[in-house]
Amino acid sequence: MRAGLIHDTYIEVYNIFKEKKTHEAANINEHILEEIKEEVNKGGNMYEKVSKSIAPEIFGHLNVKKSLLLMMIGGVDKALKDGMKIRGCINVLLMGDPGVAKS
Repeated sequence: MRAGLIHDTYIEVYNIFKEKKTHEAANINEHILEEIKEEVNKGGNMYEKVSKSIAPEIFGHLNVKKSLLLMMIGGVDKALKDGMKIRGCINVLLMGDPGVAKS
């Protein structure tokens, strides 16, 4: 392994799809929109509900689930007046003992 890879590595690509979409480009039909409105009208904190739905078989760790939710949804990129750019996406590093459901 000190000498590097024994074989050459290459990737052959046939199709590339843009994964990140804007709200306007998202394909939301009326049925899904009605379900979302109904869930919002029920009351309660949607942030809590959606974060609890991430890995429901893992009990607790609500703060970790919230950070994963924010990572998956992403944010809005900002450009300041001085030209500095702030990215809306966050990175999450999970550390812990082996076998504690980090993957």
